[in-house]
This record gives sequence, C-alpha cells and structure tokens, in this order.
Amino acid sequence: METKKMALSCEQLYEIWSSEPELLVVLDSREKELFNKGHIPGATHITTNEVKNTLLKIGEKLAVIICNDNDKEKLLTELSPFNNFMFLHECKRWDILQLPIVEKSIDDINKNLINKGHKMNSNSIFFQLFEPESSTYTYIIGDSKTKEAAIIDPVMETLDRDIKFIKELDLKLLYVLDTHVHADHITAAGEMRKQTGAKTAVSLHSKVECVDLLLEDGQELKLGDKTIKAITTPGHTNSCMSFYFEGKVFTGDTLLIRGSGRTDFQQGSSENLYHSVHNKLYLLPDETVVYPAHDYRGFTSSTIALEKKFNPRLGVGKSIDDFTKIMNELKLPYPKKIDVSLPANLKCGFMKESRVLHPQNVDGIPEVTNEDVYKNKTQIRLIDVRRPDEFNGEYGHIEGAELVTLGEELTNWLSKNDKNQEIAFICRSGGRSGNATLESLKLGFTKTVNMTGGMIMWNEKKLPTIR
Repeated sequence: METKKMALSCEQLYEIWSSEPELLVVLDSREKELFNKGHIPGATHITTNEVKNTLLKIGEKLAVIICNDNDKEKLLTELSPFNNFMFLHECKRWDILQLPIVEKSIDDINKNLINKGHKMNSNSIFFQLFEPESSTYTYIIGDSKTKEAAIIDPVMETLDRDIKFIKELDLKLLYVLDTHVHADHITAAGEMRKQTGAKTAVSLHSKVECVDLLLEDGQELKLGDKTIKAITTPGHTNSCMSFYFEGKVFTGDTLLIRGSGRTDFQQGSSENLYHSVHNKLYLLPDETVVYPAHDYRGFTSSTIALEKKFNPRLGVGKSIDDFTKIMNELKLPYPKKIDVSLPANLKCGFMKESRVLHPQNVDGIPEVTNEDVYKNKTQIRLIDVRRPDEFNGEYGHIEGAELVTLGEELTNWLSKNDKNQEIAFICRSGGRSGNATLESLKLGFTKTVNMTGGMIMWNEKKLPTIR
C-alpha cells in the first residue's frame, strides 16, 4: 500500500493561513495537554479517532493535520481513500520560525481579551469575546459613567455567557447590533432583546422585519455621551454595516485582518466591497483600531494603517481588478450552517423549528447550564442515565425526567426514538451524560445536549428536586 503523503512546510501553511484562511482547516490531534501548551492560531483540537469523520464534513476545504509521529502511519492507512488532507511537516519548526502561536485555551483567551479590553480606555467600556465554532468575535461597548452599553454580533451558542457577563458588570444594554445577516451562525439578537429589553438594529438594506431599528448610513446611536456611528459597507452582502466607536471600527465581514469576507452570495459584490473599504473604511484615521467579526488564525485586531499596507487583497497597491480576480478564484464551499442560519437570522435568530436550549461546545460536547434546563424543561425531553438507586437517591431527580440507564438500555432506547427531538442528558456530575450525548450524536441525533455539572450542581443551585 502506498503510504506517502505530501506535507506542507510551516512557511507554506502560514502563507495560505495568512492570506486565504477560508481554504483550510487545521486539525491538531496531539494530546490535549500539548495542544493547550501551544498550538497554531485557529487550529481545532480533535482526537486521532475523530480525524476521519472530520474530513467527511469539511467538503472541499483542505485539512492540514498535525499529529504525533507515531500516529502518522495509522492515519495514512485510515485516510487512504481521502485526497483532501496534508500533514504539517516538522510542527516544531513553527515555533522556531517565530510564527504566531496560541498558548491558552478558549476560556483563557476570553479572559485575556476581557482583561485587555477593559484597560484600553477608562471612560468607555470595551470587551472582545470569542465563539470558537464559527470563529466569531462578539463585542460589548459602552459608556463607563452611565453604564449604557451595546453588543455587536452576539451568537446564540454564547448567549448565556454574554447575558451573565452583562449582568455581572451591571450594564444597561440599550442596543443589540448585527453587522449583517450572518450565514455561518445564528444571531442571539432576538433572545437578547427578550431577556434585556434592548433594541435590535441592523442595516436598512437587510430586509429583517423583526428588528426595532433599521439603520441608515451615518446614523448615530448614543451611549451616555459616547456615540456609535453606523457606516454602510456593502460587498460581502448587500446589507453589511460597520460601526465606529471611540477610535475603533467594527467591520463585520467586510474588512478582516489581512483579508476580507467572501462576495459570492447574499447579493455580494467584489466591486462594492472594494469601494466600501477604500472609499469609506480607509478614510478613517490611520490609527483607528480594526475589530472584525471573524478571525481564523488567532489574531484579535489590526489598524487601518496596517490593513492599507499589508492586506493581501485590499492593500493600497491592489486595484479593483486585482481584487475581483482574487475573489473570483476563491471558489469556496458555502458555510455549513447557511440553510439554518439565514432563515433564522431574518427572524432575529428565531425560527419555528429552532432549538429551545442554548448549548455551548465544551471539548466537542454540546452542553447547557442547569438554569437553561430548568427554564425549558417542559419543552424538551429529560433523560437521566444513572442507575435506579441513584435516580431516587441522595441527589434525587428532575421533575419529568425519564430514567434510561447508560449502557445497553440507553443504546436500545436511542435506536427506537426520533433523532430530531431535543434531549438533555443528565447524570450525577456530567460525565456519564456527556458520554450519552456523544453516543446519541454518533447515531445521528441532532439536538442532544449534556447538562453541565449533573445533579450535584443542580442541588448546589437549590433547583427543585424530587426524591
């Protein structure tokens, strides 16, 4: 059997990763401890056993695989039918070449972004938060005196995190802003409005009828004595809008760090995007800090001056013909969530068949909080995977929960039940229910989640229990 496979050098990977990140997926199958010590920005940690299934899901993208040397031969054999992957040659050289590296987990990154953001200006509020599945940045901005605030591009998967954070800071959320109608994730705008009373806002050209404010070019929104200025920047879609606030510009998918959003759907236009950047964003002061809606390589910000000089698609030396040629040659697959995200986002994140719970991905397992389960327990199915003696024992069980013990009983139950129903698995501390969630997902269930912390945490929070 032929077991040789071409490998990318560190320099080759960095060149593609810097200019056209949409073409790649970087998969790191080393031990989690090694991954957390240092990994390439934007890389996804998976186990060796998950590599094959991941290749099936990424479509036409190229997977660059980082693995332990002793796993390579096994992977070469298992992946022989595939032609959409390459290995990274000499991973250790990445660090030697002083290329960008992430040395923290997603939680640590968010904590660092929060700490860094709050120190930037004592008179204004600024926080940058990250959602790893869609590589989306969410921003919280405001006036520190009045604590009036706005949130930009909130994601449904991190709704609970963001609501909790806003409450911890005692902020008065006035506005929920979306830079455009997103295709790669579902906005949390509608749910944010429901829980906080804030007004939702998006571009006048978006055709979103459920929002409170349809913004025009140049329109201003006040936060205390601070001002958010809306700037129409079509191109990625026809409804893209950037927001300028206190020396920062939030550019959505129009201007990315050393890149730009695609222009091949949602009435996108390469010509419009080029003009939006050169005739609007590049007219802002050079020192203006650029904060995009996405980054796939671990970068957090840039400046107008740096993008003018170094952006490989939209630098000052690039003509509109150069840019159009680059964009026409990308030929990217559509975002995997586009069929769900677009209809939902046209309804402020709500849709008839949308999920009730708001899961967040934790080490590959969708998890929800105890509070989320408690608020929605009558609208979902609760499956407790403990033993019968535990179900009625010390920690009790949740009203309405069904006992289906992990193992053969659960496997049989899963084989006979509807794969589209929304299910929360529960156990003592979250371990067994996590395994149940993974088993259900492998069998094709689409809306199953693990309840974080199990019945131990449920009892600690003094939520209603039946014993």
